[in-house]
Amino acid sequence: EYWVDLLRRLEAKPGFSNRLTLDLYRLRAATKTLDSPNEVVEMAQLALQQKQAGEAKKLLDEAFASGLLGKGTEAERQKRLLALATERATEAPAQLKQAEAEALASSDASELVSVGFAYTGLGQFDKGIALMRQAIAQGKLKRADEANLHLGIAYLRAGQKAKARETFKLVGGTDGTADLARLWMRIG
Repeated sequence: EYWVDLLRRLEAKPGFSNRLTLDLYRLRAATKTLDSPNEVVEMAQLALQQKQAGEAKKLLDEAFASGLLGKGTEAERQKRLLALATERATEAPAQLKQAEAEALASSDASELVSVGFAYTGLGQFDKGIALMRQAIAQGKLKRADEANLHLGIAYLRAGQKAKARETFKLVGGTDGTADLARLWMRIG
């Protein structure tokens, strides 16, 4: 109940950016407060839209295995979403390789952060974290705080809690990124 209340208040906080909705869902999943089929489906759809196919597939696989998805009137739609996520996750390595080359040539390092984060969603932690660190070191980011938030989450995915904490401490901002980072430190 503590986490549910805390995360609802964060989302309702003035200035909280809608672009952080997927990040809020990630925190809800990590705190086991993402417990409705509609929220799981929405998170998976957002992850797919942001080219995080590995993350979407893992989330859906877990929801089907636990029995949260795959039954009731929405079962067929949920199965189609899982099939789409599975297809995209299978295609992701080749697509990420191309996206990585394009991101390395870009003057905006934000896309490289996204590509690196996608690699961590596929379980390729070392490669993903290296790309994210490279992008952050370039300093050509539209949203440096969001990049550090995602790097911290990537470190947690890789089981590197100390590095995750250090990275979360670097996150500032008034759009919700700093609040999310502080909450991630509580569970990391």
